[in-house]
Amino acid sequence: MSYTLKDLAAQLDAAFTGDGDIVIDSAAPIESARAGQITFLSNPAYKKYLETTKAAVIVVSPNMTIDHCATIVSETPYLTFSGIIDLLYPPTYGENWGIHPAAIIADSAVIPAKAEIGPHVVIEDEAAIGEGTVIKAGSFIGKKTVIGKNSRIAPNVTLMHECKIGNNVIIHGGAVIGSDGFGFAPTEPGQEYKKIRQVGWVEIDDNVEIGANVTIDRGAIGPTVIERGVKIDNLVMIAHNVRVGENSIIVAQVGISGSTKLGKSVILAGQAGLAGHLEIGDGAIVAAQAGVAKSLEGGKVYTGSPTRPLMETRRIDAALRHLPELLKRVSALEKKPKDE
Repeated sequence: MSYTLKDLAAQLDAAFTGDGDIVIDSAAPIESARAGQITFLSNPAYKKYLETTKAAVIVVSPNMTIDHCATIVSETPYLTFSGIIDLLYPPTYGENWGIHPAAIIADSAVIPAKAEIGPHVVIEDEAAIGEGTVIKAGSFIGKKTVIGKNSRIAPNVTLMHECKIGNNVIIHGGAVIGSDGFGFAPTEPGQEYKKIRQVGWVEIDDNVEIGANVTIDRGAIGPTVIERGVKIDNLVMIAHNVRVGENSIIVAQVGISGSTKLGKSVILAGQAGLAGHLEIGDGAIVAAQAGVAKSLEGGKVYTGSPTRPLMETRRIDAALRHLPELLKRVSALEKKPKDE
């Protein structure tokens, strides 16, 4: 899709500077954009590209003045740019309503006329698919699993039996939802463990996005719950009976052990690891590679392993930098004659 600058700004209800008749045909990073493309600037680290970019239009904040090219002015440049992406690149999902002849659909499954079921999709007994939902090639939908309206299931997704998926959910390729939780009971020392059957399910609320190769285990008893608006990056592992509060962000390679509860708007940065049966308060931020072994209060930033509040960790790190000199001083004191 192509837009003139003035039409694009009108669609976004945003102000602009420069020639309103400039035609924009695509978007690009600020350092590589060409004529006819739009880019944005929200991170100060990219200001160095302002003088060299060949972009036709830059989305900027109101406190920036740019004379050499046109702009769209926004208090939230990144968010506005996401709206521009939606306009320039209409989604490709939902263009082929109907069931591909190579799909395998149980007679008792409920599929509306306005749904797309791709080749080699398997949908088992009593599963139900909402209107406007798209399920791409090779995905598996287990018995009694329910998917809401306008959801997008990428190729090779596995939704095991009795999962409950809300409306406007996006699940990327390779994700496995509803596999067994890791539950085993010891028998005798040195003997095999007995598997504990996992008889719960997974509930994913509306407007959730789940990245590629994410695994979310079904509850041992009762549900594992991902609440409304949660965004999960690739390669995340969520164990049985975890509850993730609404609008939380979970970044790549995070692992969350069983029965841990996350409050609302929690952020877990990459490779953070959480032990089981913890409670993480609303708005807590856990930094990358942090190891969380105990419950955390909300509204604070935590880092390190074991995890501590950010400022406490910084004070410890500052003290550790003086440790070599302190050891030298202690060693010198120990070498002095005792009668001195």
